[in-house]
Amino acid sequence: MTKLALVGDIGGTNSRFGLVEPGSVAVQDIAVQKNDDFACLEDSIAAYLGARAVSTLSGAAIAVAGPVEGETVALTNRDWRFTRNSLQRAARASCFRLLNDFEALALSLPHLGTQDVVQIGGRTPEKPAVKIVLGPGTGLGMATLAPLPQGGWMALPGEVGHVTLPVVTQEEFDWRGKMSKPGVPFEAEDAITGGGMLRMYRAVAERPSLATPEAVLQAALAGTDEAAVRTLDQFITWLARITGDAAMTMQAKGGVYLAGGIAPSIVGKLKDGPFRTIFQEKGRLAYVMRPIPVYVIIDRFPAFKGCAAAIADMR
Repeated sequence: MTKLALVGDIGGTNSRFGLVEPGSVAVQDIAVQKNDDFACLEDSIAAYLGARAVSTLSGAAIAVAGPVEGETVALTNRDWRFTRNSLQRAARASCFRLLNDFEALALSLPHLGTQDVVQIGGRTPEKPAVKIVLGPGTGLGMATLAPLPQGGWMALPGEVGHVTLPVVTQEEFDWRGKMSKPGVPFEAEDAITGGGMLRMYRAVAERPSLATPEAVLQAALAGTDEAAVRTLDQFITWLARITGDAAMTMQAKGGVYLAGGIAPSIVGKLKDGPFRTIFQEKGRLAYVMRPIPVYVIIDRFPAFKGCAAAIADMR
């Protein structure tokens, strides 16, 4: 009987697991486990495998929301610390790979089908070319995927969330001023995230009545709160500029992919609004941007495909 491999996508709130056959990116037996139910990631892994009576694995790849440098690794938004060895022992896997969550998303890109994405402009590249993936959620992550001369791909994690927010108009300067403190750098992540959306709303609403990013987003999409509508429109403008800057910087002719929980929720506004026009507004170099396709990832578990690809590369 073929031994299965474990894939995992670990965030601050939930841990998501699945099983794949070696060499495949088709994930089976997906489960989402609340992190509050476990003392550590090792216990969460053991519980998932124990519930399925899986005693040994051919391999495992786990993507985590946080930097993966050094011996001891920690989640950014949860007090969990672990090592590669401790996770490999918990999984009882013969080989193991630990990835940053956006590194895994980058590795997933060649394996996403037309049913997994919604395309916004541009044209499908004819040959392998540099791709980037970025996504606003709790943070604003990014990674680049570069084709290798001998075939295959190399993922390069990045930090677009910590670049300067691209403010252009006086209204935008005033808006940012209400959200920032003198002498404290204001980064893209301070606005283009879930928490940033709420911060934007509170800065522009005369009497803020919405208390969560989810409430702001829902009110904006429903058109029931004028300040929320303005917030989402500006959110999309800044997201388009950041995405365009990243695409120009990396010459991402293979496409730009938007991941995370927010982008799929606003895909209609991204398609029908000014996002694409703002994305390719690069003056005399706009012709470079026009062919670059933008994709919104609607697959619920894209990082699993990247983890499965990482396992295949270990063989």
